[in-house]
Amino acid sequence: MNILMTSAGRRTSLLRFFQEAAHARGGSVHAGDMDGLAPALYLADHAIRLPRVTDTNYIPFLLDSVEKHAVSLVVPTIDTELTVFAESAPLFAAKGCRLLISSPRLISACRDKWNTSRVFGDLGVRVPRSWLPGQIDNADLPEKLFIKPRDGSASLDAYPVEKKDLSTMLDQVPNAIIQERITGREITIDALLDFDGRPIHFVPRIRVKTVGGESVQGTTIKEPGLNEWLESLLRIIGDMGGIGPMTMQAFLTDDEFVLFEINPRFGGGFPLGHAAGGLYPHWLMQMVAGEPVAPRLGEYTVGLSMTRSYTEVFTQEPQW
Repeated sequence: MNILMTSAGRRTSLLRFFQEAAHARGGSVHAGDMDGLAPALYLADHAIRLPRVTDTNYIPFLLDSVEKHAVSLVVPTIDTELTVFAESAPLFAAKGCRLLISSPRLISACRDKWNTSRVFGDLGVRVPRSWLPGQIDNADLPEKLFIKPRDGSASLDAYPVEKKDLSTMLDQVPNAIIQERITGREITIDALLDFDGRPIHFVPRIRVKTVGGESVQGTTIKEPGLNEWLESLLRIIGDMGGIGPMTMQAFLTDDEFVLFEINPRFGGGFPLGHAAGGLYPHWLMQMVAGEPVAPRLGEYTVGLSMTRSYTEVFTQEPQW
């Protein structure tokens, strides 16, 4: 059972977790990227040079790679791949390969933060009140707001802003969404659903420190009512066609949880979730093999902290 991680980049820990799972079954892990110096390429069992995600040949190239390397599971790792992959799962299934991608419905709801707010709000999930730039003239806006790109990631072009400064700040944010600024503790949740959309596991954590939008320090937590809220949210995600890993972000206020983002992929801080008991790569391999994976909701180590540092790879021969 071979695995292909696409746009592998710096996901060296995730690569190692999949190697542990694949090697135990006699398989290997292939890492793909367009950058010949992407660190994960040098730790993978095999490196594959990928075209740009936006290249019309991207999916055909991956399908050829799946067939050539007998790949059983393709694991996307970045947001821009998700929309490209959304309609492609049947093409990979025809090659005997599982593409780890949720339904187009869920991808559409998650990749656009306006859709996230609208869709999940309509389903009864508490989300921040949100507006688009063309809706603010007569809107009853709160004094404290937050603006960011609807399709953004890694906290780029995201700013807290006062109502009086909104018009000026909107010029600095492409494709903006305006949201009420929630007061509370920000939490991130790594979660896993099986291929039928059934919730299997979750690990909530606080992001103690981030660099470039990625968690470099964090601690797993347990809060009253959090498990029940997460189980309910994951059931909704599963009903919308969610499968595989989810990275969710929410605010814990004085009296409720407020969802503000879902990324239907592995998050950069997943190594903490893995260390806390979320052995998602191993469980995904079981699913691909047709083996049952029992739900382990609420089973994780609480109070486990992560701090991370850079590790270098040196070479005189880049992959390409």
